Amino acid sequence: MSISPSKQAAIAAYRNLLKTQREVFTGDLKAIQAAKKETYSRFMQFKNETNCDVLEEKLELADQVSSLLRQNGVKAAGPVDE
Repeated sequence: MSISPSKQAAIAAYRNLLKTQREVFTGDLKAIQAAKKETYSRFMQFKNETNCDVLEEKLELADQVSSLLRQNGVKAAGPVDE
């Protein structure tokens, strides 16, 4: 049984987000659990979506969220200037 390219892309985006969350929220178990729960919920909302345009939009959004978490998570973990 073959997995369609869009399903493979969704799985890759999901795993990437989970990995990013673990890296950004290292040591904060509550934040990791909350992010994981939210990610799961968002992906499940569109699990039966068949419109390729919608799927591409959601996968792009997942990549953007991952990038933003990496950029802003690192900044948030750094020293605070007062």
